[in-house]
Amino acid sequence: MTTNDGETTVPTPAGANWGGGVWEGAVSWPTASDRVYDLAVRFEHGMTHHVAHPPYSYTLVKKHGQHNYPGGISSAMELLTIPGHGGTHVDAPAHISKDGRLFGGAHADDHQTWTDGIDAGSVEELPPLVGPGFLVDGTELFGREMTHEDGFGAEELDRWFAERPAPGPGSIVLFRTGLMQYWTDPERYLGTGVGVPGVKQSGAQWLTDRGVRAVGADTASFEHKPEWTVPALDVHVHLLVEHGVPIMESVQLETLARDEVYDGFHFVAAALRIKGGTGSPIRPLAFVHT
Repeated sequence: MTTNDGETTVPTPAGANWGGGVWEGAVSWPTASDRVYDLAVRFEHGMTHHVAHPPYSYTLVKKHGQHNYPGGISSAMELLTIPGHGGTHVDAPAHISKDGRLFGGAHADDHQTWTDGIDAGSVEELPPLVGPGFLVDGTELFGREMTHEDGFGAEELDRWFAERPAPGPGSIVLFRTGLMQYWTDPERYLGTGVGVPGVKQSGAQWLTDRGVRAVGADTASFEHKPEWTVPALDVHVHLLVEHGVPIMESVQLETLARDEVYDGFHFVAAALRIKGGTGSPIRPLAFVHT
């Protein structure tokens, strides 16, 4: 993981450093907040999902009235099938490997099983995603709706933060491409057959140089994919494999951007405690003092 001073520490491949334990790290809590933004999409049957991951499904397995308790009381319950990388979620370092190696140098073959997942860099051991939040609004930056040809590189980030507070160690940086407006139109949202805007390699380097705690975007694949037929995972490798920086995807940023909340907010999210998980649904929140 990347610490507050920018140094990278190697996680214990099979150790429970944080899951079920105590995390220690510097967090600058806000002195006051009077508005909270919900940054998650809604899980619902038939929702948009990335083609590389299974869909979400929901069914009531017990309806009210099927079994009644004394006094006219009844209960209902459901069965959920939730992909680790569905809806608003976070990628753990274990999600990606390079030449068989995971973050910290562990070989994937030595740390993965079908039932227990991956015990090196799993989502269970992600630190709390808590810290000062920063939003980069691509529509505002480019002065128009972004296209698949547009990316957030070091030059774009220098321009965006030239006259704004810049992120430092422990920060959470979020990127809005505007594609979340098309969440209910899967092909357009996913850029099917075209590609998607996102963070470029130089932008990822810019972020890790500043020791960010986590990053996120409103797209399902985070990084810039200018050509649909050409795989784009170099940014994932840089962040997850080389630096252990978690990536959040499909983050709902429309309301935050509408209100021009670009900085000065406090971000809070945490992954579910999934043994060996490579990803987890999250419900991120932005606390703002107006």
